[in-house]
Amino acid sequence: MSLYPQFARPRSLAEATQLLAGLSTGAVVIAGGQELMPSINYGHLMPSIYIDIGALPELKGVGLAGGRLSIGALTVHRALQRDSLIAEHAPLLAYAASQVGGGWQVHNRGTIGGNIVSMHPLYDILPPLLAMDAEVEIAAEAGPRTVALAALMKDTAHGLGSQAILTRVLLPPLRTDAGWGYEKLKNTAGSYASANAAAIVTLAGGRIDTLRVVVGAASSLPIDVSGAVKDCVGQAWSGALAELVEARAAAAVAEPLSDHQGDGAWRQAMAGVMARRAVNAAVVRAKSFSKG
Repeated sequence: MSLYPQFARPRSLAEATQLLAGLSTGAVVIAGGQELMPSINYGHLMPSIYIDIGALPELKGVGLAGGRLSIGALTVHRALQRDSLIAEHAPLLAYAASQVGGGWQVHNRGTIGGNIVSMHPLYDILPPLLAMDAEVEIAAEAGPRTVALAALMKDTAHGLGSQAILTRVLLPPLRTDAGWGYEKLKNTAGSYASANAAAIVTLAGGRIDTLRVVVGAASSLPIDVSGAVKDCVGQAWSGALAELVEARAAAAVAEPLSDHQGDGAWRQAMAGVMARRAVNAAVVRAKSFSKG
């Protein structure tokens, strides 16, 4: 057995999945490396072979397919911010990508696929994707499959990054009358969030018609609190509803994180504040669309 890790660069997605299937434990998939390399540098991960998928054409590109926005897993944060199709059909995602910390180096190397696979609790991309009912395509030896992102996050045996490869993200385009909001509480301009929230709102007759709210960075995984705030539907946005959103979103964070980003009880409360602000921003945008 070699003392040094090996490196493989498959020329196609089919070759990459075949290679993973034929390897024992110790293989890792690498693309942008923004999440993987720090774990290796700190000694938390010691791969025996790297599978570099960074040049696979099947994992690149943004387009519309079957009425859904299709985003290649290798799409970097900078492209999420600037792509015209994403700006038109998923502006919430484009804005959240602009809030990713770390500066241009991270924006130009970090990928949407790597962001999802890592499922890092403090990242910016998962809450808006969950609010938009994202699905993901996965390639493995058994064949391709499509799964809801919300279901994937509950699956501890998905094998992504070692046995399977996330290939694309699929999003239903936001309705043209949908307002959206993303709020992030952070200690410094380039830091991780202490709490964040994404919201999508549509109005009918000045009242809330649909409402999606997802809070993140305050617990180990983002939490969809849409069901907890369903009492807002059918009502006009008000200070009382804002307080309801804040209280119920905070209560939904049953096991808050407590680390250098902040104490758990404070993070739980701030998740509620971010939810309130995100919904308010979404309502303001939705009202501006109805006036236009």
